[in-house]
Amino acid sequence: MNKGIPILLLTAAIWGFSLVSQQAGMALMGPWSFTAVRCTLAGLVLLLIMVPGEKKKKREIADYSFWNDTKRTLFPSFVCFVFLELTIMEQQFGLLYTGVGKGAFITAFYIFLTPLIGLFLRQKVSRKKWISVAVALAGLFLITAAGSITGESTGAFSQAVAGHSSQTFLGLNKGDIIMFFAAIAYALYIHAVDRYTEEERKPKMDIVKLSAIQFIMIGIFSWIVAVIAEPGDITWANCTGSWLAILYAGVISAGGGFTLQMVGQRYMDPTTSSIILSSETVFSMLAGWICFHEILTWVEYMGCAIMVIAIAMAVIPGKKQKQ
Repeated sequence: MNKGIPILLLTAAIWGFSLVSQQAGMALMGPWSFTAVRCTLAGLVLLLIMVPGEKKKKREIADYSFWNDTKRTLFPSFVCFVFLELTIMEQQFGLLYTGVGKGAFITAFYIFLTPLIGLFLRQKVSRKKWISVAVALAGLFLITAAGSITGESTGAFSQAVAGHSSQTFLGLNKGDIIMFFAAIAYALYIHAVDRYTEEERKPKMDIVKLSAIQFIMIGIFSWIVAVIAEPGDITWANCTGSWLAILYAGVISAGGGFTLQMVGQRYMDPTTSSIILSSETVFSMLAGWICFHEILTWVEYMGCAIMVIAIAMAVIPGKKQKQ
């Protein structure tokens, strides 16, 4: 089995179980403040993880220079920072104007946009991958629009995930447009990660360093905006009141999840990676069932099953083919 498959599934699981922590953190802090704190924490933890790797490089590479290697990583980190910052903040602001479930489905269009952008980058996408994308989108629609389809109401956690709100699932507003731009940004992020972390790249990119620098950049930028836009949110009381949420969202979800994504994508093509990562929604539903004993609707069960089928269709060929 391609080693990228379990790594990307673990990434999706981490993100799927992170919804509660993100909601808890945002209860006391604005989007810029919460992003600043969690991403700064992620960057600092990754910097600590870098230390053993740097010592190993100095022992094994005679002419190794930390500063030269870091300078080589700066531009790729900046590119990743731009696309990931856009993704995070467009999602945060998009959700101010649209339902969570509807926003989640629109954002999930990155699994269609990823192969589409790949065509412009002269990457070949097989017919089977396109079918897998279509099947995955169908599954995601059933999951996120379940409340609108059945009229049934599930628990609070599932409502947050699937967006069983008073808003209609049909019709567009400015929040939907912002969420679509978030999907574009994330598709571009997937391609940036693919370009800079590919197995064949010589010399290989230090993934931990790449991820650490991108999060430090996101943290610095978010702090600047937070000080201007949300000065009242940056208090010690708010940070300590959300410490558990910040710890999970920063160290596990951001630092761990996005770094694992980079590792997994080293062994997997962008389209397959995007399909596997979209299983985050399925893991969100699983989290609601495990943590809150919620009962899913038959539509949600069907959507989850279709998502599993889509992922199986995408990965069953098994052998990685970097387009």
